[in-house]
Order: sequence, then structure tokens, then C-alpha cells
Amino acid sequence: MKRSCFAIITAAIILTSSVASAQTTRTDSLAPRITRFSENVFGVGLAASLCSGLGLSFKHHLANIPIAYQITGGPFKTSGIAMWDIGAEFQYDLSVASNRLYAVFGIGEYYYGSNDSAKVGNQLVSPTRLGIGIGYEMSQSNAIGLSLNLMITLFEPDGVILPLPSIGVHYYFK
Repeated sequence: MKRSCFAIITAAIILTSSVASAQTTRTDSLAPRITRFSENVFGVGLAASLCSGLGLSFKHHLANIPIAYQITGGPFKTSGIAMWDIGAEFQYDLSVASNRLYAVFGIGEYYYGSNDSAKVGNQLVSPTRLGIGIGYEMSQSNAIGLSLNLMITLFEPDGVILPLPSIGVHYYFK
């Protein structure tokens, strides 16, 4: 009995005082995420945002900097009504691993008015919009990306604040 108790205590001391080694390499899930493009990437397409523009869109991802910008807008004219908008987004990449996650700041100016010379001027109460939020872009192929944003948008000068989604599709080239 005394001998078996001594053997158990000795084994416990040896097991608790030995040096343990651990794995020192990283797994893919723990590896740092890619946060920038290694070269300039350009995109053309369509975007729809009540904050940062509706219509034709141009996007530029800057090389070796986790920043992109997008300019969107266009004229829309129907019988008796003139409409146009111009907007911009500034995007900060959080991750560009398989899909792209980014923080976004947007600004836009909108116009809606009559073609009638007696009714000249913007009839929108709040033509200027500012927004901040988050965006996600999914690669649909090697050259096409579909982006979705959600921006908390401030309508000026009215002061209304709304969460507004937006969507865009771009064809990318270098």
C-alpha cells in the first residue's frame, strides 16, 4: 500500500513538472486577413443608393492602401420632369479575403424639378445626403462583384436620419 501510494505521488509530480510543448504554427482560420489589394483595380457598373447616387458607377481600389472610392450618378429626364444625382463613397477595407467587408462613408446631391420654366428649382426638401455604415461585396466571377451597403443616412437640411440599403454591380479590370 505504501509502495503504490509512493508510485502514484511520484508519477503525479513527474507529470505536473514536465515541460509541455504546443503547436506553434497558425491555422488558416487564425491567419491574418488580407486587408488591401496589391495593385490598382478599377470597376464600372451600376449602383443604386439614396445616399451616394443612382446610376452609372465608377470604382477604384487603390494599390497597397485599404481604401477605395466610388463615384455614381446620372441624369434622368422624362416628360416635364428633370432629375439628376451625383454621389461618392469612400470605402475602407476591413477584409478582402474571399469576399470584401468594408466601412463606408457616402455623400450625395439629388435634384428633382420641373422642365417648366415657371417652376425652376429643386423641389426636394433635402437634396443633400450624408451616410456612414458597413458594406459587403461578393465576387460573382473573376471580374464581377455584387456589393450591398447599409448606411445610416442624414438628409440635409431637413435633418431626417434613416438606415438605407444600397446595391451595386461592377465589372472589374486592372
